[in-house]
Amino acid sequence: MLPPDIDLVVGIPRSGLLAANMLGLVANLPMADLDSFVEGRAYSFGATKNTASFKNPSNVRRVLVLDDSINTGGAMREAKDKLAHCASPAQFIFAAVYGLSDQVDGVDIIFEVVEQPRLFQWNFMHHGLLSKACVDIDGVLCVDPTDAENDEGPAYETFLQTARPLHKPTRFIAYLVTSRLEKYRSLTEAWLRTHAIDYGKLVMLDLPSAAERRSRDAHAGFKAGFYRQCDAEIFIESSRRQAKDIARLSNKPVLCTETHQMVLPTHVRSFLRMRFAIDVLAFLRRGRPIPEELSYAIADAQNGAKSRTLITWFGSRPDGFVDAIQSVRRICAARNEFPIVVLSDFHQELMSQTETPVEFIPQVRHLPSLSPGQYEDYVRRRHDLLLRKWAIAREVTLGLGFDEFLIQQLAGNELRHAQDKARLNLKS
Repeated sequence: MLPPDIDLVVGIPRSGLLAANMLGLVANLPMADLDSFVEGRAYSFGATKNTASFKNPSNVRRVLVLDDSINTGGAMREAKDKLAHCASPAQFIFAAVYGLSDQVDGVDIIFEVVEQPRLFQWNFMHHGLLSKACVDIDGVLCVDPTDAENDEGPAYETFLQTARPLHKPTRFIAYLVTSRLEKYRSLTEAWLRTHAIDYGKLVMLDLPSAAERRSRDAHAGFKAGFYRQCDAEIFIESSRRQAKDIARLSNKPVLCTETHQMVLPTHVRSFLRMRFAIDVLAFLRRGRPIPEELSYAIADAQNGAKSRTLITWFGSRPDGFVDAIQSVRRICAARNEFPIVVLSDFHQELMSQTETPVEFIPQVRHLPSLSPGQYEDYVRRRHDLLLRKWAIAREVTLGLGFDEFLIQQLAGNELRHAQDKARLNLKS
């Protein structure tokens, strides 16, 4: 982990400064930027820093030179060239939070391996992947309009001209895909020119009014339709709900800026290997074991040594679904894997026929007292707990995928609420 006796953390501009600052705060170490260190300038610290042995730059003995990530190594080589010409007698340890492998030439420490393709929370709008991306406008490039501004009148036109930028891209964007109406194209293009947004194509919704758009609930379907048929590899969307729907309808990944999470189409299991590292403190937890209370020990030593495979069946169950699960179990046995079954309903026959552990993810009807938000939060936490406590190495999805199941449950719940509301209105 972190080498002992570090006197100073030096961040490589720009993103390395973020990592160095966070590490300095957590480890209670002073930090500096690369140029300040090379020029021998003094460093200032907060009152909580342990600086008893750190009076001036000449006292520095061990320096951790840190960048957020390393790919080609160009930034690290430039940093080494600068340090080679400085007068400091310090020993330098070169590190990156994220690397393509755990051993990189010229780097002493890689805290975490994250293979390509990868995005970071702090650079997703400066990444070359934008040239293969669909990007939403409201909530991504600029703030969303308030209810008062979203009046489809003068207030909305003023918003379109003066909207505050949010995430300013520095790369070319292939497609801007927005559910703004086509009649606002000229105002939208003028705002994009004002803020020097470089893009290839602006795709807008061709409907007569916002009321028509709302009645059709056209936002996600429109975006997904274009995304599905174009050559883009990622969609950047602000709304969490729309991100889920776009991923489901397009069968492509969506980056949600509201939650800074990658929403994956449920059938793309191999895509789970694509790591989107957004936690700048992850390097402090490298190699952290699963807490003991979250890990299941299998009493049988032979089974305990096997890798664990999750077999899920969410949603409706056709005739013969038990036979399908048993077939997968036999395949797992042939692969020397230990299976765990997860269902969205109790099934006494399956539970009594097999020694395989059977877990349960409840449906909305099992938890009628929870609101949709509470249900989603509970089910997601329960699903995450299952994955962690069993230390799952592989997942086999039968029936619906987890996200598809959750969308189905929430959609059915919203329909039931609407029907209940309609019945109450009729009674009144």
